Amino acid sequence: MSPRRAPHPLLAPGPLAPLALALALAAPGCRRAADGPTALAEPARAPAVVQADAAVAEGDRAFLERGDPGRVVAALAAYGRAAGLRPGDPAIELRIARAEAFRGRAAADPGRAREGWEASARAAERALRTLAPGWAKAIDAGEDPAAAAARVDAGGAEALYWLALGTMRAAQATGYAAVLAVKDAALGMMTRAAELDERVDAAGPHRALGAWRAALPVAAGGGAAASRAHFERARALAPDDLLGPVAEAETYAVLVQDEALFDRLLADVLAADPARDPGRAPENRIARRSAQELLERKARLF
Repeated sequence: MSPRRAPHPLLAPGPLAPLALALALAAPGCRRAADGPTALAEPARAPAVVQADAAVAEGDRAFLERGDPGRVVAALAAYGRAAGLRPGDPAIELRIARAEAFRGRAAADPGRAREGWEASARAAERALRTLAPGWAKAIDAGEDPAAAAARVDAGGAEALYWLALGTMRAAQATGYAAVLAVKDAALGMMTRAAELDERVDAAGPHRALGAWRAALPVAAGGGAAASRAHFERARALAPDDLLGPVAEAETYAVLVQDEALFDRLLADVLAADPARDPGRAPENRIARRSAQELLERKARLF
């Protein structure tokens, strides 16, 4: 689905005239000057720019309706056309990263989920190479990704977030060995993303770090206390997000074997109106589905 498959180092070896002036130019005494070579005119836009903008707008309209899988496909197709017309534009690549991430989240099949997350990470990397050339240079020179993340500033925060999330989620959909291979890089990148913009994707960096740190020992920066702190911060920043409570139930509550907390978190998700945050309704519906699936697996978790 992604428009271009650039290598992923972690996953593979004129303004209009004012009204007064317009009226003056319309007067008989001014028509000759207005008709001459010095007349004010809006600069012509290149056809490719116009077509790219139209494709982006088409993709945005489709992505607003992303609860329908067909509209996600339509959004990605439109963004792909835009990227072909405007290669390397980070705003377009970030749109692709978001849409592919949603495709990964929405997929019930692990293989399809992995495809979406890998495509999201590749698009995020393309965006980040433009937004943070110092990071790109360090990665190409073989610097550790966690260390290279320090070279990203606030302008690259969202791209770094999607790269970290896509990298880890693709690995999780692949298997334990893949997770071990990327966990340090993903954790370092996500920690930096949280420092730069903790609110992106409804407090996504804290939601991810809470889940990931629950799976790590204290000596490696994980453990129950670290996990709980991230989930509490995510809840404070995005109280209407339902993905956070599901992740907390699946990871933290299971880690500390708090069955009552597990039940309460998932019951709250299932009782919530997904549209309480209209802009996150599609994600919240995915969270409700995941909550129900978790409850069905409860006997194996406690």
